[in-house]
Amino acid sequence: MTEVRHIYRPARGMYLSITRRGKVKEILKNWPQKTFGLSALRTAAGSLALATSATNGAGIPIGKLQLYTACAGVPPQYLLPMYLDAGTNNEQYLHDPLYLGMHKTRPATADLYSFVDEFVEAVQEVFPKCCIHFEDWTGADAVHLLQRYRDKYCVYNDDVQGTAGITLAGMINAAKLKGTKLKDEKYLFLGAGSAGIGLADLLCSALVAQGVTLEEAQSRVYMFDINGLLEASRTDLLDFQKPYAHQHAPTRDFCRGY
Repeated sequence: MTEVRHIYRPARGMYLSITRRGKVKEILKNWPQKTFGLSALRTAAGSLALATSATNGAGIPIGKLQLYTACAGVPPQYLLPMYLDAGTNNEQYLHDPLYLGMHKTRPATADLYSFVDEFVEAVQEVFPKCCIHFEDWTGADAVHLLQRYRDKYCVYNDDVQGTAGITLAGMINAAKLKGTKLKDEKYLFLGAGSAGIGLADLLCSALVAQGVTLEEAQSRVYMFDINGLLEASRTDLLDFQKPYAHQHAPTRDFCRGY
């Protein structure tokens, strides 16, 4: 039986390999539309369920940008689906002769970020009004790359910011239905990846707007991941998870009150 990933479809976006380092600006200039507003950027290094499709998932940025046209009326000629190939750690694809991406494992983080730096800086020169939409990066990369560029360039991460925005809107309206405010509640998250942290950070911003300090806002948020409650004694936490690791006994019981 032919697997879906073995069905070749003509490209409807741009594929950029890390082997083209040093020539990214020249490659971007090959795109026939010389001004565009949004670029959905995806990499083979992603860890989400869809991201494990590696280069075979190039349809994801295409679909994301179609939403800009369908829901916001952005002319499609101003949208560029972009796929960065820096290798994959998926052993099945590495040994599949029909896999279209690079048959190399993911590089070290510093090496990958250097490549993304070149891409982002090239976009500023070739397409100076472009907003770069990051999609389906690993949790750590999603947060760190957003922090890396957000104060310098127009960038957006759907998994971190888009999910957070729509969920917070629901939480605000839920509080209104209860007759309370967000600052009156405590919050327990099941999941502490990029999406969960993005929501927690945005929620804390909303709590600060309601008059509490950032530290007090963070103290109201508890997070649970595959290894249990985020608490101060854990040594496996990433930098952006630590503000939500409070003084608490270790536990894997999600139903326990906090």
